[in-house]
Amino acid sequence: MAADPALAAGLRMRLAEILLAHLPESGGGAPSDGAKPASAHLELPPLQPLPWGPALISSLVILAFLVVMVLLVSFNHTFPPETAALVNITVGTLGAAFASVVNFWIGSSQSAHEKDRLAGVLQRAQTVQAGEQVQSALSTLRDMAATPSNVASLPRTASAPDSPEERFDRCLAVVLQQEGGFVNDPQDPGGATNMGITRDVLSAFRDRAVTVDEVRDLSRAEAREIYHARYWTPMRCAELPPGVDLGVFDFGVNAGPSRAVKLLQKAVGVMADGSIGPITLAAARALEAERLIASFSEARLAYYRSLDGFARFGRGWANRTEAVRMAALRMAGTPSRAAA
Repeated sequence: MAADPALAAGLRMRLAEILLAHLPESGGGAPSDGAKPASAHLELPPLQPLPWGPALISSLVILAFLVVMVLLVSFNHTFPPETAALVNITVGTLGAAFASVVNFWIGSSQSAHEKDRLAGVLQRAQTVQAGEQVQSALSTLRDMAATPSNVASLPRTASAPDSPEERFDRCLAVVLQQEGGFVNDPQDPGGATNMGITRDVLSAFRDRAVTVDEVRDLSRAEAREIYHARYWTPMRCAELPPGVDLGVFDFGVNAGPSRAVKLLQKAVGVMADGSIGPITLAAARALEAERLIASFSEARLAYYRSLDGFARFGRGWANRTEAVRMAALRMAGTPSRAAA
């Protein structure tokens, strides 16, 4: 769905229609101005029954305080010093307890009223905010549902990338086009070759010596299998960026996998050991494909110029390098530069 904006927009519009169709009271529209949102019907919790523990203790303290005060006022009697001290302590204790009782009931009541008032204010503010958010969301969904014509004008993104096998077949088509058919040039060190597969390579693949006629009769299906097993997979071309995979693959076919990997490693600035691993792959992915293809092609042409056979085969090698470079740029998604 991420690759098809039209489909995504259509699904969003359908979800908007479903939501609008299931809204209460107005049959899919927004709530009327006079209607209260659901959150406005929230009520404060009912008052809890008076707990008997604090009430009983408070009653006993008040009763004891009153009884002691009445006794002290009613009996005009002089107490011994020890008894007077005890009476003073008792009266002070009861007075402090009485003050605590008064503070508990009066203070708690005021605090509870203040908390209830603040809770009400907060609840009303949350109700208003929630209502505004609902109205905004419904307005957006209604606009989406009312303008389906805009869906058709959404730009489409690029199609999904090719699978590894599809990329291999695309690269192989370029290689086979460059290699051609059966060739048996006495001055070519590779000897008898068909579709780029030399006699030695075919013998190693079949695990026995083959004749020139067997090279001539090589099928395209077997050639594809050889290219995949001996070149594409060992050089891990499927893990290289598009376009770079073609350059490395084609040069590996022409000059050997180890030399192609070393050339790639020099181009990306890592140690050239001829074995491609995670460091080489990460370095190749970090560079712009266009720049890497260009630098790899230049290094490939410099290698050809260093060979003794360049005087005879140089033009063909140079033409092949340029053709592969242009095809690689097209695969990398830079056709305008490839045509330059």
